[in-house]
Amino acid sequence: MLFLAVFCGFLAEYQLEHKIEKDREKQYIKSFIEDLISDTTEMQYSLKMIDSFFIPVHTKSISLLYAEDFSDSSIRKMYETVPLSIRLFDIVFEKRTIDQLRNSGNLRLIRNKKITDSIAAYLKSCNRFTTIILPSYEETRRIAKEFCFSLFNNNYYERKTPFSPLIKNIPLQLLSADKIEFIKLANNIGNLYSQLTGPITSRLIETNKQAERLINLIKKEYRLK
Repeated sequence: MLFLAVFCGFLAEYQLEHKIEKDREKQYIKSFIEDLISDTTEMQYSLKMIDSFFIPVHTKSISLLYAEDFSDSSIRKMYETVPLSIRLFDIVFEKRTIDQLRNSGNLRLIRNKKITDSIAAYLKSCNRFTTIILPSYEETRRIAKEFCFSLFNNNYYERKTPFSPLIKNIPLQLLSADKIEFIKLANNIGNLYSQLTGPITSRLIETNKQAERLINLIKKEYRLK
């Protein structure tokens, strides 16, 4: 009888612990879905920014910089457009839940192999974007930024930044008359354009699809609405 009582107590404790772990697993999964939704929002916004802002600005800047016409009106268009092409492009993936799971040693709570494999693939895609693709773009942007600082006078802008309006009725001058320098800048902006419309856009689209598929898979496997 004593053995049976001890055994039953062990079973009850095991069942309680199992229930607690299942509840924690579900909490983590729900939190991870929230992170994925945040990521898809971020990626979709970035894709819209590429289409609505970066592509038009890069296209116009390249055209102006390669042109032979450096008239007053052309210079004004350059000041209005070219410095905008070096605007920062970045994306931050939400790591709140996965960091909590790793730091607490609770990754083991997620036992569904289909889901763990999909999570691993998604995190690998995010990591590739932030450690390989974005740094390459940022290096080109840094070079283009240096050219802009050497060719355009930020003192012509109201807040000393090209993201503010130009001061009204002020004559604009370029800081160099060497057109080769402007061609070099155009080459770098062309590189930025190629990266944005090529690997960056394609990787964002694919990673966004991965996130959406993962959300649907998790909801299906865990029977979540």
